[in-house]
Amino acid sequence: MNEQPVILVVEKNLHNLELLNSHLRILNLSCICTKQGVRAVILAQTHQPDLILLDMMLSDLSPSQVIDYLKHNSKTSSIPIIAVTPLITVKKPPCIMVAGCDDYITKPYNFNQLEVVIRRHLRQLNVSHSIWE
Repeated sequence: MNEQPVILVVEKNLHNLELLNSHLRILNLSCICTKQGVRAVILAQTHQPDLILLDMMLSDLSPSQVIDYLKHNSKTSSIPIIAVTPLITVKKPPCIMVAGCDDYITKPYNFNQLEVVIRRHLRQLNVSHSIWE
């Protein structure tokens, strides 16, 4: 039996955090959740998740600080970071990529888009997931 891929969800809005957590569990993904950028860095270093969903509107640290910490740490540098951004900011997605994110999804959440992006990055990492194979 394959181990569930682990997703670190960093979302400042508690309702959205719970919504994402529930949906990812339906997809048979294991979740670690936090509302804080500082905690996200610690959790990423401790648990080394397969993927990180990072809210681009954090309040304790800027998303660029979180990304910088993660990308410059040998334990977390190879973990794909998916930016979660409000639809209105998507007019400039290259800025997200320049900031160090590997991809992005928009809010309000489109769960089909979310699943496609997660699946793509897990496959690139060769992380097997029984329900998708």
